Amino acid sequence: MDQVIFYHILILSLFQLSKSNNNNNNIAYNIPDPDCTGVFNLCTDADKERLGRQAIKSIHEQMDDDKDGLIEASESRDFIHEELESKTDSVRHRRFQNADLQITFDDLWTQWKNNPVYNWTNDDVIHWLVNHVHLSIYVEYFRRNQIDGRMIPRLAANEKQYISTIMQIRDPRHKRRLIIKATDIVLFGPPQRTHSYIKDIILISALLISVAACLYAFIRHRKTQESMNNLLKELETLQKAEGDLIAVTG
Repeated sequence: MDQVIFYHILILSLFQLSKSNNNNNNIAYNIPDPDCTGVFNLCTDADKERLGRQAIKSIHEQMDDDKDGLIEASESRDFIHEELESKTDSVRHRRFQNADLQITFDDLWTQWKNNPVYNWTNDDVIHWLVNHVHLSIYVEYFRRNQIDGRMIPRLAANEKQYISTIMQIRDPRHKRRLIIKATDIVLFGPPQRTHSYIKDIILISALLISVAACLYAFIRHRKTQESMNNLLKELETLQKAEGDLIAVTG
């Protein structure tokens, strides 16, 4: 009896151990980031501030072609056209350069700190990743590394091959798209909502046609009903006349 109980307990223990191992295999851990000092090498708030500042400095250096510490209008225009592959160069250039003829690193850092993207949560970043970058396959990567708005400059700068080594995104096309989109929102803020007037016209036209069709159907139905009522009245009149005639001749 004792042996039966022993084997029963042993089998249950092995089953629980096997189940536990299977669950552990399904857990997705973040890749340790040597630049972060938090638990499991996740970034603390201080890390995000420090690394974000480094990334903004790297972006500033990329835009500063002549390395004089200042971004001139011609340099920012070339960067927007070549690196961001922008189709609206003049508009975006005016938005970035504004009235400043030369942009220092401190200017760029202040601009970033005032950018709404800086305060994005992890959920905000994932919404952007899915709906604007269209790389939903990497949602889990962004969750496990707790990527929020303050870490977007690291994606844009991609120092130390951050996207490949830490984010584990190795497809060159996806990396390129992510860098372009990240740089875009770092420099220009959240994606602008695109508004299609053609779609509005089509929608309004369809609505007007539907209303007109309903109105036409209602009028036709009403006229048909009136015709039926008139016909019934005439029929009643004929029946009454027939009854009167029978009464007189009878």
